[in-house]
Amino acid sequence: MQKNRKHILKFELIQNTIKIFNRICLGVLLLVVIPKCDDKESERIYRDNVLITFYMGVLPGMIDNCPAAEFTVEKGVDYPISLQKGNTSWFQFSPRGNVKPQEESRDYFLTVTKDSSTSILLKAWRSCKNFSSPPSAGMTPYTETPTEVKFKIEYDSLQFPERNRYHLELTSENQTTVTIRQN
Repeated sequence: MQKNRKHILKFELIQNTIKIFNRICLGVLLLVVIPKCDDKESERIYRDNVLITFYMGVLPGMIDNCPAAEFTVEKGVDYPISLQKGNTSWFQFSPRGNVKPQEESRDYFLTVTKDSSTSILLKAWRSCKNFSSPPSAGMTPYTETPTEVKFKIEYDSLQFPERNRYHLELTSENQTTVTIRQN
């Protein structure tokens, strides 16, 4: 658990550094927008082009819709999660142990072990760092038994965890504890 906490703190430091960098870029960009041009038409065209570049290139990088990840799922480690209706915990996957050679094709899975009376949904919010909305539908299980549900995870969720969040949602009535494992 201490390893996860250090990993999360390091990740948050990187996120804050990126936010500061984006703000500095915005300041420099605004200074560039105000130059004196030879005529008003050139100034307007230049300003419009810079603003379009800002809206398309810089602004999306400054938007961060991602909910805070309460924990990071490491490959091969069991994580017990207490679930109750209406209360969710967002998590992300660690890239550690998930790097594959370029020519290799590999599948990645999240296995949820539960009791047979429990019903759950796994919701994936991919690309949450842009203008997307949180998911409304759950992911389709790859395989399912009464006590185990396996979901296939896309490689970019492991390669770029800062842009993706997941959470389990309890759909049955009783509060319960499930165990998740990325393999």
